[in-house]
Amino acid sequence: MSFEPILLAPEPEVEEIYPYRRVWRTAWFEVLALFSVALALYVLTVFFGVLPRDLRDPLLRVGVALLPLALWLVSYGGERRALRPRPDLLRVLVLGALVANAVAVPLEEHVFLPERWLPGAGFGGRLLGYAVTIGFTAEFLKYLVLRYTVWPRHITQRLDGVAYSLAASVGYAVVLNVRFALFTDATLVATALRVASITLPHLAVGVIIGFFLAELWIGRTAIFWLPVGLGIAAFVSGAHYAFRAIAITGSPSVAGTGSSPLLGLLLAFGLVAVLFAIFAFLIANADARTQALTSPRRAL
Repeated sequence: MSFEPILLAPEPEVEEIYPYRRVWRTAWFEVLALFSVALALYVLTVFFGVLPRDLRDPLLRVGVALLPLALWLVSYGGERRALRPRPDLLRVLVLGALVANAVAVPLEEHVFLPERWLPGAGFGGRLLGYAVTIGFTAEFLKYLVLRYTVWPRHITQRLDGVAYSLAASVGYAVVLNVRFALFTDATLVATALRVASITLPHLAVGVIIGFFLAELWIGRTAIFWLPVGLGIAAFVSGAHYAFRAIAITGSPSVAGTGSSPLLGLLLAFGLVAVLFAIFAFLIANADARTQALTSPRRAL
């Protein structure tokens, strides 16, 4: 008679390897790195005097303007090393930059002209004005880039929408950053603060479009789902512009005499932190709900 050995301890479960790049981890790396550089340049210039306040070296300004692109390329390297890399991310970034330069900038500078009529409006007028001009234009163009490149064939999970929308947002923001660095006479620290204040809100609001576009395919939502997402994204973008004027001038009116660009940076960081947290929660819950609906029931 033979006896089989009795195992006193259960066999260890084999942990499944996550095959994709972890989007939130790399997105937070980009956000924190950009925020830290802008904050460090401000502190070193204003509080410690390590850098001259009137430093206006064009190469340094362009280098700061390209920093979000460099940080994204680091994340993209991680994407290429993943077991299942997301295709066409680089193409989405390039197209985001092209639509910003070819469509958004001419509309803002020659058609909308928001800086001519919005600064004199009240808070509500500025919010609505920025939302229906700059905000809606930016998010609608990002939507078009995603819709006609990667949606729906490359959207296999909700975080795919976030990854692609972040790529389009970085490309879009980099064009605005480089134009600011080349066509203004701003100091290095002012350029760093402006680059962060441009890029961080675009990353934050871009996540909204990515989530709504992915949910449209994965969650099979109603047709009005996407217009609602575009409206929310445009409204949040307009609200950021309106509150940014208050944060910088220290007054509900842009005619205030105070100036605090650091508050503008903190506002941009707060926006991206809040929206990242909200949509990470929404996506996690939506994925759990989908898994519960699709997984087979356990036998009683």
